[in-house]
Amino acid sequence: MQETVAIDLVEVAPFKALAVRTGMTPDKSGTRVAWSKLTEQVPLDDARLAEGPSAYVFIPQEQWSKQVDTLWVGLAVREFGNVPVGVETLEVSGGLCVSARVYGNEAHMWRVYDAIFAWLEQSSDYELDRREGVFGMETVPFEPLNALAVPYSEIETFHFVMLYPVRKKSS
Repeated sequence: MQETVAIDLVEVAPFKALAVRTGMTPDKSGTRVAWSKLTEQVPLDDARLAEGPSAYVFIPQEQWSKQVDTLWVGLAVREFGNVPVGVETLEVSGGLCVSARVYGNEAHMWRVYDAIFAWLEQSSDYELDRREGVFGMETVPFEPLNALAVPYSEIETFHFVMLYPVRKKSS
């Protein structure tokens, strides 16, 4: 049975985030280590946190054309306030994003990546916005479990939403 991947265009409001930078690691632990460092400095009951319990993995979109090697793991905040050592501030510009939901095993996750990039390749109207400073995002809910608190190798169900900023193709 061929599963269908729902791909949508959604508007994302601009927001601020406190985040910890990490690299891609062979064992995929980088985001987990960054999450641990972030929440040591910015606990989940921090008054600055914006509504909606979600963590974000931010991907500089200019990396999609070569190799993704730098990520940030962050939390949306109302204001930056006092920024702890080792934590960076990100201004997410928001705007129109291509979006797809991942809910399944690792093979399913890779199929969703393939589907979203195939959609972008075939779109006559939109392309990935690869300008410097534009971040793609993957939102990681805290319920029923926060995947960033679980070793990658132990995740059975990947559960997140991809949000990658797009722009109109110039004709």
